[in-house]
Parts: sequence; structure tokens; C-alpha cells
Amino acid sequence: MSLKELIRDLESRRKTVTIFAHEPDPGLAEYFDDWHVSVEYERLPRDGYEEFVVVSEGDEYLGSVGVGALAALQSPRIRDPGRRKLAEADLHYLLELLDDSVFSSFDRRQMLAASREFEDRAARVGRGTLSAGFQSLSAMRRQLPVYRELASLPGLSVHVYGRADWDPPDVPGVVVHRLADGELADVWFVAYDGGGNPMYECALVAEEVGPGDFYGFWTYDPALVDRVFDAVREAAAGDPVDENETP
Repeated sequence: MSLKELIRDLESRRKTVTIFAHEPDPGLAEYFDDWHVSVEYERLPRDGYEEFVVVSEGDEYLGSVGVGALAALQSPRIRDPGRRKLAEADLHYLLELLDDSVFSSFDRRQMLAASREFEDRAARVGRGTLSAGFQSLSAMRRQLPVYRELASLPGLSVHVYGRADWDPPDVPGVVVHRLADGELADVWFVAYDGGGNPMYECALVAEEVGPGDFYGFWTYDPALVDRVFDAVREAAAGDPVDENETP
């Protein structure tokens, strides 16, 4: 199954977001406009209760988070891997609750912030394989400091993929896959294999459906992450690729 087919395969899944608030607030529901989720509202008594959000799938309760985490969904802060602050813990937890849900209309800033979540996990574990697809290698130019630091971790193997529209400088520890064309050049992806621990596996996959407009999903499900890696290997095998590994 290809990366794009994986996105389509998840479209049928639909989680429910229930907003527990003192008064109906359309603005809170708008934070989920980019997500394929059902949004419901439950009234809270005015006194003694903080507003919060519950995420469920069918009859299964997945978790809850305060409404204060919602604003960061639209305008997330972008931090270098390994430098997330505790203040962002609620946002990170909300992202975990929304995994395996398809998002639409993410802009490049939201995509970069989501990518940082998975690069951050790879940096914190410090071992395993991190694969990233930039669509075009020129898009990697601004991310060179980040990937240079990731590749400096002795236990982490880093692979990057993109159309060969730019020749990146040699970065020790980074394997550059220069693509001629094909699906991998059409998709933005970041996948981390967990360094041998399935609990740390994660992946982000999205296709650009308009200029700077992305449609896709992220996941912490080890089985789905493995399928992402399989799809990348299969697509790379079918596309003329020039691999350049720096010592």
C-alpha cells in the first residue's frame, strides 16, 4: 500500500471531540475545522468546573485535556528537537489523542510544527532510524541545522528524500535520497522507528493538495508506522533514486 493509499485508508476512521464548556462557543469548535472528527458540546455548571475537551472513538474514552491547549493547534510554536517545554505538554497530549485522524488544510507552519514532534522524539531516544521526505531537497535548506544535530547522535540513522532540485552539503550521518519523481516526491513525511522500542514509533504523512495546503495524518501506532516505512521502501525501489551517504 502506498503512502497516499494509507491516507485514504484512514479516512473512514472518525473520532469524537466533546467540548465541555459553560456556554456554547463556536470558536472552540472551529479549532477542529481541519480535522475529520465529530464535534459535540456538553454544558458545564458555571462554578467550580474548568472547561475541557474529551476525545473518544466509538464507546471508548481516549483522554481529555483543558481547552487552553486548543489555540496551539492553529498557531503552534516551532522548537528545535529535544527542547520542548513542559508548558507544551497539554498540546503534545492532545496531538496523541488525535492520532490516526485525517487532517485537512494544514499550512506549512502547522506541518513543520507536527514534524518537530516526531523529530523531537527521535532526538530524545537518540537511536534508531528517522526518515523524512521533503518533496524537494531545496526545502531541506532551512532545516539543515536541525538535521545536522539529529545526525550527530551516534545511535540515530537519518535518511532524507526529495526531488534533486538542490545539492545539499555533506552532513555526516545523513543519507540523501535524490528522487527523479514519483510518489515520494509528492508527499511530506517524517517517520521514526522507535529505536527498537515500539512505544516510541511515530509517523506523519501528508500530500500537498494545493499550494501550501496539506492533507494527511499522523500516528503513534507501531503497526501503522511499520506500514509507512514499508511504503517508503517500496516507493523508493520503484523510483530512480541516487543515494549519497556521507561518511
